[in-house]
Amino acid sequence: MGEFVGIDPRWAQEVIRRMEAGKGVLGRTRPGLDAAIDEAGQDWAGHRGTTAMRRAWEFYHESQQDLKWRVDTLEQLVPVRERGMLTGAFPFGSETEAVLAAERTAHAVLRALDQPATGARAAPETATGAEGGDDQADGEEAGDDQADGQVGGEEAGDVMERALAGAEGKTGDPAYAAALLATLGPDAFTRLLSEHAASDTDGPAEDAVPADGGPVGGRVLAEAFASAERTGRLGDAWYELVDSAPAGVLANLVTLAGQSGAMLNRVATGLLGRPPAPGWSPRALIQAYERDPLAFQQLLAEHRDEARVLLDAAAGDPGCAEPLASAVHEALKPGAGVDGLRERAWRSVVRGLGATLEIEDR
Repeated sequence: MGEFVGIDPRWAQEVIRRMEAGKGVLGRTRPGLDAAIDEAGQDWAGHRGTTAMRRAWEFYHESQQDLKWRVDTLEQLVPVRERGMLTGAFPFGSETEAVLAAERTAHAVLRALDQPATGARAAPETATGAEGGDDQADGEEAGDDQADGQVGGEEAGDVMERALAGAEGKTGDPAYAAALLATLGPDAFTRLLSEHAASDTDGPAEDAVPADGGPVGGRVLAEAFASAERTGRLGDAWYELVDSAPAGVLANLVTLAGQSGAMLNRVATGLLGRPPAPGWSPRALIQAYERDPLAFQQLLAEHRDEARVLLDAAAGDPGCAEPLASAVHEALKPGAGVDGLRERAWRSVVRGLGATLEIEDR
């Protein structure tokens, strides 16, 4: 287990900026000093040259990385953004520890999938490390003997679910989340999210993970994606995945875990810009927007064509009536979001729905 941490993100960011300024001074000074030392030759009276400056630069750089990881992790762990001091219990003691644990989990899953890992390091022969029980179990349970869909005598699906269940509660660490995704790779992620979300429920829903401890794999994957994306740790391949993944996978991505408003709107505009698949329902998007009304406000105001497609589809689906009314109310109520954006969103709703939707004035 990690440690209990308390940080004021605003002041931590200020420290990071000051260290960056210090790195700039050292970086600008060092070349000139190196040149002067070379010119002086044997007459140089110093002993260590610019070694101390290099070490100071490295200290600043490593401290920045550690502090940024701590701030990012705290902001993911604390559900409500507050001013001032944020506190939380970290699942890992360092960014390196988080990355290694995530790679062990991902390798266990990939072995069960019989798919080679995409990460930089090869899968370890045995899984040992700071996380102990869960991660060691990941490696042992996923063994290398595979036959007839089994891994070490167990069904591959059970092994994958157990490995991903072991990651529950750890994806709030963005380093862990990013390393888990990077090692799995977009193809395995798409396959896993589709299969695990389908096993959680008959269709994507806000309560996709049952309260009795049912499968959690899909939710863990969606949470990892959200954590990595919010902290800027996703590579280009993941945004390409969002633009091309099957509609069902994207629906699960936004309903099994709350994504950022920017990502939710990217998923929505991509889905709504495609020809709808047979039987497609906008219910997943409406449920996601019910949880993030400010993102819905932005969609309505800035993506009017896609918003009209969504509203028209929702108006024809009786199951969308209540969540849509709630989402529209929260997005357009007085004081919500930005005034100008809210006014443009109102116009989109009026033009898009006309008399087909009655918005309750609550």
